[in-house]
Amino acid sequence: MKAQLLDASVVVVAQDHNPTILHPAFLESQQIVPSDWQLAEPPICTPPASVVKYANGVVFVVDLNRLQVVDKAAAEEILGGRVRDLASAYIDRLPHVRYTDVGINFHAFAQCVDPERFLVERFLKPGLWDSAPFKLQSLGVRLVFPRAGATLLLSCDCGTVKIPDKGEQKAILVGCNYHTHLVAQNVEQAKSAIARFDEWADDFASVLKAIVDLEL
Repeated sequence: MKAQLLDASVVVVAQDHNPTILHPAFLESQQIVPSDWQLAEPPICTPPASVVKYANGVVFVVDLNRLQVVDKAAAEEILGGRVRDLASAYIDRLPHVRYTDVGINFHAFAQCVDPERFLVERFLKPGLWDSAPFKLQSLGVRLVFPRAGATLLLSCDCGTVKIPDKGEQKAILVGCNYHTHLVAQNVEQAKSAIARFDEWADDFASVLKAIVDLEL
């Protein structure tokens, strides 16, 4: 079954992020984003949290403990590693922050007439839990795997996605989080973890095929 990429993101956890500095002017002056990028909506800049959304699908979010850079563009743009470069450039301008963890995330979906039944048959063997009088209606899956220097959390759920010209459609929703704990808590180690974006993107495609039988 064919799957489509929804988005990718890089999350950098720290003990002392400063949300007040996140602003389009800061991102441009520090050459984190090109000066010709257009905003999708006015930025939100407050002491607890700030959000900057661009028309090309890139979103920056910073709160006191977390930087998140999301790319919701077409799959080709996402897999080009734009969030990798943006997140790395952002923390490079703030080298004295104590970075503790990095997460690289991917979300995909596959249209399916009966996603509930697909997941039940894929992940659950027949038994009393899936027969009268206990016929199982739906199933959500959370799987954790060790990866080289990281931990992978794979989630599979039933849901809907909005398809252009078709409206809401039933789908299998899949998410992957590649988590790396930063022992040294410095910018160099954080950038090294972010640099594995391409490796994890390839791994996500392999895991999706092997575990869920979906192909990007």
